[in-house]
Amino acid sequence: MQHALLVVNPKSRNGHSEELDQATDLLQSAGVEVDVCVTESPSDMVSCIESYKREDGVIIVAGGDGTISAVLESVHKTQQTLAILPMGTANDLARSLGVPQDIVPAAQVIANNKRERINLAKVNDHYFVNVAHIGLGVEVTHELTSDMKKYFGVFAYLGAFISVIKRNKSFRVSIKADGCEESLRAIHLAVGNGRFYGGGNIVDEDSTLLDGQLNLFCLKPQRWWQLLLLGFNLRNGNLRVAERVVCKKAKKVSIKTSKPKQIHADGEHKTDTPAEFEVIPKAIEVIVGDMPNSTKSKE
Repeated sequence: MQHALLVVNPKSRNGHSEELDQATDLLQSAGVEVDVCVTESPSDMVSCIESYKREDGVIIVAGGDGTISAVLESVHKTQQTLAILPMGTANDLARSLGVPQDIVPAAQVIANNKRERINLAKVNDHYFVNVAHIGLGVEVTHELTSDMKKYFGVFAYLGAFISVIKRNKSFRVSIKADGCEESLRAIHLAVGNGRFYGGGNIVDEDSTLLDGQLNLFCLKPQRWWQLLLLGFNLRNGNLRVAERVVCKKAKKVSIKTSKPKQIHADGEHKTDTPAEFEVIPKAIEVIVGDMPNSTKSKE
């Protein structure tokens, strides 16, 4: 690596200018020439990435999971190498890649230049990398505000979850996973590609960005206090031992609901049900740190 294009989301940049300067200095000291592209919109980011033609370079995205999600299709299309300077609230992709949450140590990971090819996922032809949600997860996203994330960080997700669980509503869902079909009532369904979501919750205790699998879990209707008791299992990804939870692993998943339901992925509204999910193994090359690969790994 001799060159890098640093793509910056100005909304994520607030309060990070000094750290970004330090990260750029670190990369330049390591012999990497850095060009900076400060963008105003997702379309600006896409244009920046698709016009970058350096074979000896990488695309560094400075932003959160939503920013990264907006450029996944372009990175896959151009087959550029992706690196991350985490500047969001949750930074779950960074966690899944073993990239530190602080910008300057993350820049050192980029300078170290360790690379892996990771999975991407698609839902109705929309790319995502972490987790897609239907039900409670969507309501949590609606509950979150910019001020909540700014002042409370990842704890904003916990506050939003507690706020919505008392009014959870069930829906009828049909799940087809690699040919096996099941119909049930649910209050929440998630399809994970990465390891982390929601500020450090684990999708499944064995999930990684290298396994070529989608990990699905579905919560059946239950009282709000029962959901609170599930908190430890949700945090650590061991839902397979919990009651009133359906867990599946598959390469392709089809979801149908009795009425159209919003699907949010990586914190953004992507599409609605019915939905077709698929994993794309080894879809893009990324720069990684010490990637966690099981609950026995250091999270």
